[in-house]
Amino acid sequence: MNKMDQANKLRDLLGRNRPQSNSAHKPARVITVTSGKGGVGKTNFTVNLALYLQTRGVRVIVVDADFGLANIEILLGVAPRFTLADVINNDYTIDQIITETESGLRFVSGGSGLSILANVDKASVGLIVDKLAELDALADVILIDTGAGISESVLQFVIASGETIVVCVPEPTSITDAYSLIKSTKERTLDIPKFKIVVNRTENREEGLEIHKNLQRVSAKFLNIKLEYLGVIPTDANLVRAVKKQMPCLVSYPNSTFSNEISNIGMRLIDIGKGKESAGMKGFMRRLIGVFNK
Repeated sequence: MNKMDQANKLRDLLGRNRPQSNSAHKPARVITVTSGKGGVGKTNFTVNLALYLQTRGVRVIVVDADFGLANIEILLGVAPRFTLADVINNDYTIDQIITETESGLRFVSGGSGLSILANVDKASVGLIVDKLAELDALADVILIDTGAGISESVLQFVIASGETIVVCVPEPTSITDAYSLIKSTKERTLDIPKFKIVVNRTENREEGLEIHKNLQRVSAKFLNIKLEYLGVIPTDANLVRAVKKQMPCLVSYPNSTFSNEISNIGMRLIDIGKGKESAGMKGFMRRLIGVFNK
């Protein structure tokens, strides 16, 4: 099956399962996906998770909030025509700047748009919040793919979010940086997001479970924070092959170990969110602007 056939197959599946928008929508569930350091597979995880959720009838939009690298664009080989800056500075609406890829993924390029919020005047805050809150009508889940590392911009997104997925790998620096990110978040806010841990590129499931157990033990002891277990993803050569094709692994190798574990994580994430209320994108943006302007 070639690249186009694979994409069309998934798009057909998404088309059958994607629910239609309606005026009586609930606020979207906003989840930040981050990591303490780069190179842990965070964006690959985000893209494939989004696609899996869509196959389950969940409307998903990914916001690429990496100011410098625009990893989603590179990963999928697409060049968005517009970014959030066009919504903030011009008269574009949110639905006009959404990019839909061959695989069916819908995403918004942050570009320089989100960094503009640091200098926005108070008179413009309400207008910007209302514009970006339109995402609540277009998605059930919004995944915010941040930059990597413990920079102020990354921490600002984490603090603004009600839920944060932290991706790490079985390397001492990655595990230490994941803990440092969680610790730095607590030092900056009393309203701690619900942290969920994904351990990527493990030799086996047991290795990942042990890393989560140790992170949970230290976080509970020194930070009084509970870390939710979300999943373990063993190393899979099929993911590397998919990246070279600039196609999501869920499309290229749907029966691979990576894709199966993404499915497990997606189901777990859906179960965790059942019956829970969210402040939506509007609430997220109000908190984010508040954090930016402290």
